[in-house]
Amino acid sequence: MTLQEKSSFKGLFPALDVDAAVVSGEVTQAYNCISWTVGITNSWLWPGASIGNFDTFYRQWGFARAGNGPVAAWGSSTSSMTHGCVSGVGHGSRWESKCGESLRIQHGLTELDGSTYGRVLAFYSKTRISAPFNETLAELLVSKGQRIMKLTTSETANLKKEVVRVPEDVRTAFDKAFEAWKKTWFAGSLSIDSNPYSRAHGKEFDDLVAFGPQILPLLVETLTDEGNFFSLVLYDSLQTDARLIVQYEPDDPRLIQGEQGRAAFVVRAWLAR
Repeated sequence: MTLQEKSSFKGLFPALDVDAAVVSGEVTQAYNCISWTVGITNSWLWPGASIGNFDTFYRQWGFARAGNGPVAAWGSSTSSMTHGCVSGVGHGSRWESKCGESLRIQHGLTELDGSTYGRVLAFYSKTRISAPFNETLAELLVSKGQRIMKLTTSETANLKKEVVRVPEDVRTAFDKAFEAWKKTWFAGSLSIDSNPYSRAHGKEFDDLVAFGPQILPLLVETLTDEGNFFSLVLYDSLQTDARLIVQYEPDDPRLIQGEQGRAAFVVRAWLAR
């Protein structure tokens, strides 16, 4: 770690030996801790905030709750899960964590204990039961490009029409407010936070909620940029038509495509309404 990284991580994880921690991956919002525990590096995965959600998710990968195992799940409580880390072949001699969009590091298991992630609440071990997500992942890898749905010329034109129907002063104000909110997505402790709904708080978020559903076309437009998948939490807050809200249960195979994939489905669902 650089001196700045050591200072930042020590502030978030007081028990972490920053001099012994090994950086194994650089900052990226392409994937997070949960993704890395199942070997995915191009999707931001979040099964839900409860330990039951984690149990269901890992079951789809052929893991079951155990007294010990190569995957550890963290939380401040069983209804407020925060993190996952992994050990074993390919992960160094200790444990390995992709900390939100921040660094991927190798560390001692209890070195992340504290107010940020809480503590380890569960371990998962490989079982002999089927792992349907592995089969789905194999299919997705064969059919490349299925997650990022490129809009057709007609879809792009229709979205543009919807956007220009929003009053110009609202569009201008939205752009300014959206950029202010976006700057908070990875600020401070959010840089190591994998729960997308942690971004649904604060003045910047509230300022956007105050616009109401009139900004939905503008939000949908932001979602056409894969890097804006956190816009989903605002879209979900403002969308009043339940048919146009796309949510996945932790055993839904589409979850593998991550928040980026969910964003693509939302755009398509909204345009087809």
